[in-house]
Order: sequence, then C-alpha cells, then structure tokens
Amino acid sequence: MPRPARLLIFLVLVYAFCWIKGWPAYYDDEELPPSQRPKSTTALGEHRVTVDHLTVTVITAATDAYTKLAPALLFLDGAYHKELLLMGDLMMDIGPFPVFDVLAKLPRKYVEKTDELERYKRQLDYVRKGIPLDHLPEKYSDKEKAVLSALAKYKIFRAMESTWEYRPKRDWYIFTDEETFIDRGNLLDWLAQYDPKEKHFFGNPPIAEVPDAFAAAGTSFIVSGETMRLLFEDRKKMVQNWKNWDPRIPDYPSTIHLIDSFLKTELSLEMKSFWPGVSGFSPTTISYSPGLWCEPVLMMHHVTAPIASKLYKFERERVDDHKIDNALRYSDLWYRFMGPEDLNGTRHDWDNLSSESTNNRWNILFAKDGEPDENRATRGEDSWEACKESCDNNKYCLQWSYSSIAANNWNENGFTKCHLSSSMRLGAHAEPEEVEVNGETQSRTWTSGWRKDHFKRWANQQRCKNQQH
Repeated sequence: MPRPARLLIFLVLVYAFCWIKGWPAYYDDEELPPSQRPKSTTALGEHRVTVDHLTVTVITAATDAYTKLAPALLFLDGAYHKELLLMGDLMMDIGPFPVFDVLAKLPRKYVEKTDELERYKRQLDYVRKGIPLDHLPEKYSDKEKAVLSALAKYKIFRAMESTWEYRPKRDWYIFTDEETFIDRGNLLDWLAQYDPKEKHFFGNPPIAEVPDAFAAAGTSFIVSGETMRLLFEDRKKMVQNWKNWDPRIPDYPSTIHLIDSFLKTELSLEMKSFWPGVSGFSPTTISYSPGLWCEPVLMMHHVTAPIASKLYKFERERVDDHKIDNALRYSDLWYRFMGPEDLNGTRHDWDNLSSESTNNRWNILFAKDGEPDENRATRGEDSWEACKESCDNNKYCLQWSYSSIAANNWNENGFTKCHLSSSMRLGAHAEPEEVEVNGETQSRTWTSGWRKDHFKRWANQQRCKNQQH
C-alpha cells in the first residue's frame, strides 16, 4: 500500500477514536454513586454538600406507617436509603426499613402522668393484647388529626437525639413527615448558600387563625450539623435540656412552635423561612402564579400516595430525557399536572380552592357597592354563571369557584358565594358538605371553572433559566 494511503488511513482511525471517545454517555441517576452524579447548575453558594451528608428523618405514627409511609418508601430512590431514618411511636419494620419507637426514651413516670400521651399508652396496650391497631384511630378525622399532632410534639426531641446517635456529624438534617416530597438536588443547591459549620434553623412559621396553620407552610424543618452538635455532643447538657423542656411540651400547640421556642432559648437561634421552595402545597394545590413560576421546588407537603406515584413517574421521565441536571420548578409541575387537564369546561362538584385559606393572597377583592374600581371584580353572587362572567370580565382572574352557601375568603371579602383567584389551582372533586346556617343544617355544593387558555398564553412566553419542556 502506498505510503500516502497508509498515512490517510492512520489519520482516519485516530479521528474516529477521538470522536467515539468524546461521544456523550448518559447514565440513569441511580447508576452512579452520589458523589459522581451530575451536579445541578443552580447552586446558590460555595458550601456544596453531597447527598450522603444530608440525613432525612421521617417521623411517623404506627397507625399511618403502612398506609402513608410504606408507599413513600416505595417511591424513594435506593441511593437515598442510607441517609434515611424512620422515627415513630412503635418499634416496627416496614419491609427492610426499621422504625424506632422514640417515645420509649421518655421516663416511664412522665408517660404515665401525661394526658396527651394517652394514645401511646393505649397503643402499647393494644400491641400487648394483640388487638389490631386499626381500631385505635378516632371516628372523626379532625379529632384524629389533633391526637396525632399532640403526640408528634413528644417525639421530636427524642427523634433529634436518635438521629444524632445513628447519623452523627452530617452537614444537614431534615425532620419531616411521611407525605413530604423532597427534591434533594434542588435542596442541596439551595443549602449551598449556608455554611453547615454555623448554626442554622430553617422552617416556615404556621399561619394563625386559619383552619390548618400548616396548609401553606408545611411542618418540616432543617437544621445544620453545627446546630445538632451543640445540642447533642454534650450528653450531660442534653439530659438537662430534656429535664427542663419535657414538662413544657404540653404548653405548645405544635411541634414547630415547640422547636422554634427551644432553639431560640437554648441556642439563641431564630427560624429562617424557606418559602416558597418549601411549601405545604402538593402539585394539585399549588397556587400557580408569576411569583412562583420559576422558583425551584425543594419540598412539598400533603403529597398523597397517588400524587407521589405520579411524581415518581415524572422524575423517571426527566432522568430518561436527561433533564435531571435542570432544576425542577413550579412551572414544570404546571405543565405535568395542569397541562393535560381539560379545564375549558365548568366542573360541578369540584372545588378548585379559590376560597381556601392558603389562597387568600391571590383571592381577588370585589368592588364595594357604589364604588367602582377597575382593579376589583364585580360581584357574582346570583349563580355560578354570574360568577364565571365576573371572572371573565376581570383582567386578573384566572379561575373561579361558586359555593351554593357562602364560604370564607379569608380576606376583606369575608363570606361570599363567588370566589375569584389570580392564581391557578387544580383542586379536587368535592362531595356536597353539611354546614350549619342559622342553626339549620344545609348542604353546600361547589362548582368551579378556569381560564386555562388565558394562563397558558402567558406561560408559553415565560423562560426560566435552564428550563426545558
């Protein structure tokens, strides 16, 4: 073979080798160890932390462990199992996952004399006698919620103590519940702003004078490794803290109120809000609006198993499409959960949450009688058709709901039948509900509608940094 031909073949082979070597290789997220996974482009600071230094402690109740916690574990990426701890009120196993009874750390005499621990005492009695725990919950959901909320206060100190015992010297610690979705990539990017070797405490303050103080805020909180070290490295100090604080637990209405007061008193540490990245919303209750549109999603609460399943599938699709290194934003959830919904027609027996307490900042005010105001809506109290017309004629309105009996808007509007919103929410099917009006029981129904096309035109013009659809 002539020398020029051999040289040409050699150059072609070298080029081919370089081209193949440089070909991009994609891996599923779980195929790589945490330290080698693609890093998000949205880090906000220099204090980068890997997932193996973010410990997540889920606090559960024995009566919820199989119905709420088990599905959540099913949807959790195996790469996050090592830094997961489960704390509850009964020693039990959910498949390969142990749940620790942190209330067993409380002094026996303290348990015996504390009224709010009555459920715990009954629960242990049921277990000894072999009585199924599904006989424990209260008949009415509101009462059951109050019982579990009270019980949660007594778990938190010992859950934090046990977390430090099992996973000491991590950079960050999350304390949360079973129905919380966590985007660890986004959360670690957000936490990169803060030095874990300093004291930090992140949470959202509850909202007073509404039916659910945590509907918008969620119940989770995050503390830095330094905060945990100061609390638990010195065991004598820890024991003294429990002697001082255990008697005070009944005085607090919730876990967040208790922890806020405890850290403020013992460490002079104030709570910092992490709203809107962390919220009490789920994809179907988010108030989609310009203010939230491009915000990264860090954590969501009240995520039921069916919604968690859809989120799991959505995350897998993002991995398959190689979008995992782009921050998940509220806008992505709109396209995934609201985009496919047919919202052009009116839905009867449906509440889109226009009047719900967490929507009060987006609930549109009505003009006062005899005082026309172009920034306010006209009242549409006569019928759902009149309410729809009021929304269609208001430049800010994106959705409306109509209740057959007046309901609170949690703002200046007070109680009305027509409820207008400048945000978009999906909501859910709503069966007729019994309400008391002037001493009489009446049935209230809900009808809802949206201006989805109007919102979609706006949404399609928005561009969030590094966002893909």
